[in-house]
Amino acid sequence: MKAIKYLMIGSLFLLVTACGSGATEEQAEVADADKSAMKLYKNNCMSCHGNDLSGRVGPGLQQVGSKMTEEKLVEIITVGANGMPGYENVLSAEEIGQLAKWLSEKKE
Repeated sequence: MKAIKYLMIGSLFLLVTACGSGATEEQAEVADADKSAMKLYKNNCMSCHGNDLSGRVGPGLQQVGSKMTEEKLVEIITVGANGMPGYENVLSAEEIGQLAKWLSEKKE
């Protein structure tokens, strides 16, 4: 009887541990994507849009996700707009997508 009890407890522990590790991996992937996008921003956008996205020469981007879709941001980053140069020859399509996704989440 004790063996069955320990087996059930052990199985439950393994189940909980396995379920928790998936969330941790997903969180790590999101954190890595954010770090990558932040690095792209720092290297390509910060001089005009500010280190805290508050704007300088270019407009502030702190709430840009409330105003523009991810697709619109991809377009603007790629071809430029209103004095902003396009980055199609500077960044890859994947990098532009990462940056646009990250910026589209800026809603506060």
